[in-house]
Amino acid sequence: MQAIDNVVVYGLGNMGYLVAERIAKQFPVTVFDIDAEKMKKAEASFGAKAFDSQKTLPGKSIIVLSLPRPDISQAVLETLTGSLEHGSVVVETSTVNPEHVKKSQEILEPHGISIVDASVLAGVSQMEAGSATLLLGGERKAIDDSQTVLDAIAERQIYFGDAGAGAAAKVINNAVAHAVMVVVAEAGSMAKAAGVDRDKLVGLLSDAQMGLHRPLTHRYVDRIAHDHYEGGMPLGAARKDSTLALEMAQTLGVPLFAIQGSHSVYEMANSAGYGREDYAAIARLWADWGCPAA
Repeated sequence: MQAIDNVVVYGLGNMGYLVAERIAKQFPVTVFDIDAEKMKKAEASFGAKAFDSQKTLPGKSIIVLSLPRPDISQAVLETLTGSLEHGSVVVETSTVNPEHVKKSQEILEPHGISIVDASVLAGVSQMEAGSATLLLGGERKAIDDSQTVLDAIAERQIYFGDAGAGAAAKVINNAVAHAVMVVVAEAGSMAKAAGVDRDKLVGLLSDAQMGLHRPLTHRYVDRIAHDHYEGGMPLGAARKDSTLALEMAQTLGVPLFAIQGSHSVYEMANSAGYGREDYAAIARLWADWGCPAA
């Protein structure tokens, strides 16, 4: 772990401001934002110094990015490479795709500067309370060199692999959450229309042995991950249940989007000859389409 001479936070939006504030509890922190008022607020609130982007930073630095778009992150890095000493580390906390992290890596590597993607899995209230999680990607040495700053941002961290892996994990997590939100909204509408007690439905769907958990904890972990589809509930039976759900929704006058879309996958898997296998065999379709195995 290297000595840290400077910690600079670029971007003082809702999340970036809180990130800078948390770092300032353990390190002197310099901040930059295109809004000068935000820098003044950070200076008055937690003693931050405003960063003059025209000046060279002395010594090895940790640069923390919390910016709204990946092209902005890359533009910042293009201007900073001449100001940073060999061995400095950029910590990308912005929500970006793996390709953006790798592009940033291409910008930095010729100058001996490393990048860590430290995607923030939290809302502003969690960051403020200190309960946020960082999803990390990058070389182990770069993470070790920036570890104390990462710890200042959030104690809970999960390492996923090479640069870009943490960013990918966040995008996947958020995609699942947003898709499930549509499914839950559809389920709630069906429940209300059918006279089902929604509190009891929530209990059913949140039960560890049923509902939302089972496809992940059993069918993905125990079956898809091991390419094991013998026994279990046949895909054909799952297709039948899906058909019943569509019929019920039509009778109740409830529009379905996510559930309708997922039914198409069961139809395709059944047509592909997987009807007698466990319904987790829908994952075989992606292999059939030439995608990486699930």
